Amino acid sequence: MSEHPLLEISGLRAGYGRATVLRGVDVTVQRGEAIALLGPNGHGKTTMLNTVSGLIRPMAGAIRFQDEDIVRRDPTEIFRRGLVHIPQGSLLFPRLTVQENVLLGSRRPEARAHRSETLELVQALFPKLQQRRDQLVGTLSGGERQMVAIAMGLMARPELLVLDEPTLGLAPKVRGEILAALKQVQRTGLTLLVADGDIDFLFELTDRWYLIELGRVVGSGSADQRPSQQEVMDMYVGGTHPTASSTPAGNNG
Repeated sequence: MSEHPLLEISGLRAGYGRATVLRGVDVTVQRGEAIALLGPNGHGKTTMLNTVSGLIRPMAGAIRFQDEDIVRRDPTEIFRRGLVHIPQGSLLFPRLTVQENVLLGSRRPEARAHRSETLELVQALFPKLQQRRDQLVGTLSGGERQMVAIAMGLMARPELLVLDEPTLGLAPKVRGEILAALKQVQRTGLTLLVADGDIDFLFELTDRWYLIELGRVVGSGSADQRPSQQEVMDMYVGGTHPTASSTPAGNNG
């Protein structure tokens, strides 16, 4: 484990206009970890990920990536530093081929130097994309487009890969393929920060989790402290906190 967290978020407040969504969020991600963000829709998960990647300027708080303050950095600079964000409903280039889209991911200097090697890895992870390499992305299924988005993210050779709802609207078979691919790259040491509505997907992929409710971190735990099915239901529809952690994660260090 590194001396400093790869990503350290402290006292983060952010929102849209005068509307505050995040109300003092504290989250840490160590290098090599896979972290899940849990919580009902509209409670701050996407806002947090967008703020971390520079798409939203925070109102207050600190964000340190590789022990450097990135609060005032623009999204392009944050990307170049190795924090790669695949947002919900990723914007691809529908009139370009699968191969052309995937190769656009290798824009970081570190990625360009290893483009052929990384492309081989991506093709092994997602053989469907190799089969459709010359097909226009606009003609793909939703699951195939999500594979392209993840492949683009991996082509950047990220230090931290941030995914927002990677399985949203996908068939179970496709979810399984994406889970297998992410588990494989995570075993190589890639650090992941993932928000998704599929609780089973998250707990199978990740090491630790944070629960965000009404813009605050209200609970946390490790993968072996998985909440019961009833607690999961309560988290998403009843607003009841899980019992795996008795204090908010941000107060645990």
